Amino acid sequence: MPRGFVLPVSCFLFPAASIFCRIFLPAAISERQTAVCLRLQIQAVWLQSSALSSRKPTMPTVRFTESVSKHDLDALFEWAKASYGAKSCWKTLYLNRLPLGNLSPEWAERVKKDWEAGCSESSDGIFLNADGWPDMGRRLQHLTRTWNKAGLLHGWRNECFDLTDGGGNILFSLERAAFRPFGLLSRAVHLNGLTESDGRWHFWIGRRSPHKAVDPGKLDNTAAGGVSGGEMPSEAVCRESSEEAGLDKTLFPFIRPVSRLHSLRPVSRGVHNEILYVFDAVLPETFLPENQDGEVAGFEKMDIGSLVAAMLSENMMHDAQLVTLDAFCRYGLIDAAHPLSEWLDGIRL
Repeated sequence: MPRGFVLPVSCFLFPAASIFCRIFLPAAISERQTAVCLRLQIQAVWLQSSALSSRKPTMPTVRFTESVSKHDLDALFEWAKASYGAKSCWKTLYLNRLPLGNLSPEWAERVKKDWEAGCSESSDGIFLNADGWPDMGRRLQHLTRTWNKAGLLHGWRNECFDLTDGGGNILFSLERAAFRPFGLLSRAVHLNGLTESDGRWHFWIGRRSPHKAVDPGKLDNTAAGGVSGGEMPSEAVCRESSEEAGLDKTLFPFIRPVSRLHSLRPVSRGVHNEILYVFDAVLPETFLPENQDGEVAGFEKMDIGSLVAAMLSENMMHDAQLVTLDAFCRYGLIDAAHPLSEWLDGIRL
């Protein structure tokens, strides 16, 4: 990111309050857990660069002329309900008595068996204790590295994500592949690139490389990726946009923060528990995205009909589809009275 440039961004301090209780923890939680959760807050912090504020580009108004049929909205709503949400079989994971994760039955048993420090279990969940947060981070890193060497934990990246408490304080950094087994809250950025062509608006949609470990060949947003340790979402979206879609610094001012979503769903490696920082960028008609890091096979400029067809045929990544549906709501393509609109409201932060 160029020096002196700070993109306007909403940065969360998590975990959340009431929405955290509804989505992050399993449905069957105790009143005491609920009270603890309700004391935790997400706060929106909007950072703005005074150096750029006076010369931000004027953004055109995005207006789609298409609509999405009730039949298709009903099908997408069923997909959303089936794909997302907490499961009653999950166990809440407490680290030094803070509720910070969710464990599937498989990983709950593995954690109880392999954790070498203090471990206890109650109806509230599983409690792991260590001698402070640095020690907790070291022990979790050691445990997950042991699992990786034993072939139990896949997708090792040698990249760390930050884990924060309810006040936004970084507790420690941990290998990103460990977040799903423990159901820890990670962060990611997603960019919707929009462009007008022949009087109609389109989304720039990427197709993941066939060599990707996760969802090879599936459709994705213009750019998306995890927020690395020590990184701000504003930095991450600029980095990912440059690497994945070839945006240069002259296009960064077109990127605007528009939404924040909580993605919570079961996955093969545990629990995917992530805050999605969503950005929109209205890109010039002359701009053609071009991948720089080998992670995207190509891009397609898609209209609403093509996008809906791709989503209904499950050709899109889960969170990319979630982000696209959120954009549909934002641009008036989903009837506010439809249950899908209310469901999306429930996962916004």
